[in-house]
Amino acid sequence: MPTKTKAFGRALKKIRVRKKLTQESLSLQADLARVYISELEYGKKTPSIETVFKISKALNIKCSKLMDLTEEEFHN
Repeated sequence: MPTKTKAFGRALKKIRVRKKLTQESLSLQADLARVYISELEYGKKTPSIETVFKISKALNIKCSKLMDLTEEEFHN
């Protein structure tokens, strides 16, 4: 079972890829560093709630949807 941080990263990457965004384009839209997006996707960093909101807005999804997908990844 993955850690919650790794589950968030896997969910983030799945959504980003589904929306055909690069890490670079997501980072620009969310006003975050591309390296930070990479670290989130690999489970090396834990996002703050503010970061989750920025990412959700950039992905054009609700935070709750991102958290639901994270929970699914955690239990898979």
